[in-house]
Amino acid sequence: MPFAGGSASQGVVLVVDDNVKNIQVVGTILTQEGFEVIPATSGAQALQRMEARPPDLVLLDVLMPDMDGFEVCRRLRDNPETSSLPVIFVSAANDTDTVVRGLEAGGVDYITKPFNKTELLARVRNQVELKRTRETSARILQEREKIISMVAHDLKNPLGAIRFSAQTLAELRPEQKETADELIQHIVTTCDQVVSFVDRFLSRRAREAEQERLVPVRISTDQIRDMIAAWQKTARRKQITLEVSAPKTPEHVRGDLLSLGQILDNLMSNAVKFSHQGGHIVVELIMEDGRPVITITDDGPGFTESDQARMFQDYMRLSARPTGGESSTGLGLAIAKRGADRMGAVLRIENRSEGSGAIARLELSLWSDDQL
Repeated sequence: MPFAGGSASQGVVLVVDDNVKNIQVVGTILTQEGFEVIPATSGAQALQRMEARPPDLVLLDVLMPDMDGFEVCRRLRDNPETSSLPVIFVSAANDTDTVVRGLEAGGVDYITKPFNKTELLARVRNQVELKRTRETSARILQEREKIISMVAHDLKNPLGAIRFSAQTLAELRPEQKETADELIQHIVTTCDQVVSFVDRFLSRRAREAEQERLVPVRISTDQIRDMIAAWQKTARRKQITLEVSAPKTPEHVRGDLLSLGQILDNLMSNAVKFSHQGGHIVVELIMEDGRPVITITDDGPGFTESDQARMFQDYMRLSARPTGGESSTGLGLAIAKRGADRMGAVLRIENRSEGSGAIARLELSLWSDDQL
């Protein structure tokens, strides 16, 4: 079951479904976006193929013969090598009990069939990016532990020598001035060596940190407009008017293109999902105090005080419910907030001052050639 065009550049996705046609549909969507797709038509086959080619993400059907999706997910969680592998359930069942069972089995998200292509891609990208971020963080922690061990080893000997000289100096008689002077000089010299070692270490780490830092790109208004325009079809299905306003010749935005796309996808998904049929969503790119700001305004139910206190927490379902039967796992806003923080942007969500609805504000930075 080959998928032409797939590569591992965007990530490797294991698609598990006993219906071959479903795998072909999902596989085609993902490969067109640069993902490598591994197909499996049963739970047992999925577990086998995972050993040969570890994926970044599993799209897992719930209802399958012999071994259902819940059991497959539980086995992944019980295996130390796959315990942190993200699993998104994909199923026609959208009742609360099934969704809860999926999350309790270890799933990180739940998509109902028939799914929206844009939403599927956004959720897949988010989970692959989060997995890679976690792996990078784990590698950094391991490297730091090694560095700490090396530093402790390299400092142990000179610190031991200083301690020995200080003890000896304390035990000398007054008439042993020449020996005292030698010990004092040894302590000073050894301290200088330690300080020099620390300086070299800190300088080296500063250079390495500079190299590890994400290199930002210049993002145009056209690119931002395209990200938003991708939601026009989804909005039209609910007869929602989507109005996009941005200056024709603006300053360029500084940021990470993938992260910005993930943030906007999650914010737009929420705006469409919680707006009523016939609603109106306005997206604007404006300048405020020298900063580019993207605002997404809807006329949905808005947020309660309780919602506002916990809206960026994982798996936190708020008081409002999707108006068109869409699935909601309570992850979208949490993912958007983490993405904004990682990119150095500021994300705020608040109720409109007049009428019902909410406003999402994403404050970005201007691109400046002086920052290169």
